[in-house]
Amino acid sequence: MENKIRFRNHISIVAERMGSIFLFLFFALMGGFAQNLKTIAKKDIRLDADFAEVLLPMLGVLAVIGLIIVWQVVVWSKTYISIAENTIVIERNTLNRRKNTIGIKNISNVNIEQNLFEMLMGTCKVKLDTNSLSTADKTDVKIVLKKADAENFRRTVMMLLHQTETGEADEPAAVYDLEQAMEYDMTAGLGDMLVHGLFSVNIISVLVLLGCIVGAADLFVQTFGSGMAGKSIIAVLGSVTVIIFVFFSSLWDIAKGFIQYYDFKAKRQGNKIYLSYGLFKKVHYTIPVEKINAVKLTQSLQARITGRYMAEVINVGMGDDGTDQKAFLVLYSSRNSMQNYLQMLLPEFSDILAAPAEKQSRVVWAAWLIPFSGYLVAIAAGLLTVLEFRPDFLKQTVIAAAGMTLLFLLSAVCRFFTAGVSVKEDYLILVRGYMRRSVICVSYDKIQHINTKQNFIAQKTGIQKGNLHLLASALNMTQSVPYFREEELDVIKSRMLKTSHAQ
Repeated sequence: MENKIRFRNHISIVAERMGSIFLFLFFALMGGFAQNLKTIAKKDIRLDADFAEVLLPMLGVLAVIGLIIVWQVVVWSKTYISIAENTIVIERNTLNRRKNTIGIKNISNVNIEQNLFEMLMGTCKVKLDTNSLSTADKTDVKIVLKKADAENFRRTVMMLLHQTETGEADEPAAVYDLEQAMEYDMTAGLGDMLVHGLFSVNIISVLVLLGCIVGAADLFVQTFGSGMAGKSIIAVLGSVTVIIFVFFSSLWDIAKGFIQYYDFKAKRQGNKIYLSYGLFKKVHYTIPVEKINAVKLTQSLQARITGRYMAEVINVGMGDDGTDQKAFLVLYSSRNSMQNYLQMLLPEFSDILAAPAEKQSRVVWAAWLIPFSGYLVAIAAGLLTVLEFRPDFLKQTVIAAAGMTLLFLLSAVCRFFTAGVSVKEDYLILVRGYMRRSVICVSYDKIQHINTKQNFIAQKTGIQKGNLHLLASALNMTQSVPYFREEELDVIKSRMLKTSHAQ
């Protein structure tokens, strides 16, 4: 593309950036008001007499907010994005001048998102990610544009990326026609969403939700059943606030599995996978297949019992933000359905279900003796301390220690029967988990490096564990490797070298 394209973010980006600041100030003010509620209630505040004490601080806060808004507008007006000579340039011409240049060939993902505010404003957020280990845990570029402009920008970048990789020039209009005529390989209806939500429910969140209900009932009985005598209103309000916060956090954690992937659609088109879903936050992902570093199959406890799986991909660009921790690919499905979906969307990893990982050797119990011995020493020290200083709490402490030890042993048993490693010809399979289970399939050419460690018992028994590192978000960058045989490390290294030389 010879002509230089130059534009600014939509002005609504100022309001989006200020939203978090306003929320912080609101909660800070509410917190200060709650702490001083008793003092305020007792004091007769008069504006004429308390002008300096009341209005001046408020005017000061408003002045600071005004300055922040003015600065954000100046930054917006001085920041330009341009596309020229197969590069994207973001330049900010303020006092602290910045210029960020990204080569089109280094872009790994071009995604579009739209939250509720952007739906109201008719804008979209375009997110660009690059193949960079230093920025793999965050989105490199976020651009807010009107919806039509965002679609044009994404298509232009995808066209340039295709041209850089293949040498073939596709016009943006041709790319648009191809996407409009696309028939998705997978679509999710209401029934699919309900099934996915059911198997996504975190049992711990359910227990916390029930605990909040019991706690609220107990607080109500104690507060109103025996009267408010001797109770602080502030303390009661604080308890209610904590219960409400934890309750709705747990409720959202349960409910989001039912609505987060609303209207889910997926399509494999050539060397790209197209994903679209969302109700309150709509997203459109375009994933180049060659940028996928690994595939992860997840089973919750209830899904593991019923033989269902959910699929995610590990790459740069999905799962980077704190609000978007999962790089989603396929809803919870039966084993046969998951096999078919993977065959359609990602045939390179379609036999992951047909290649079970080898279970850990029984000698792993010997290697676990060292951390278990450390745990027992810590428990014994704690019991001796209680016996010395608070013998009246010894019985409760012994019960708690016994419960923790039982939980420790149960976790070890679950991990032993769950975890495993399998060294295949083309990829490495890692299986981890306790009650939940995750299966990670990694191509050897996508492994950045691998390190291992052994305690002296593991050395004697010929097993080792470690970590492998991928080019991915911070959440997925390091993948732990369960105990496996020493000789298998040489096989892994040789296949990593073989694939790197082949490239």
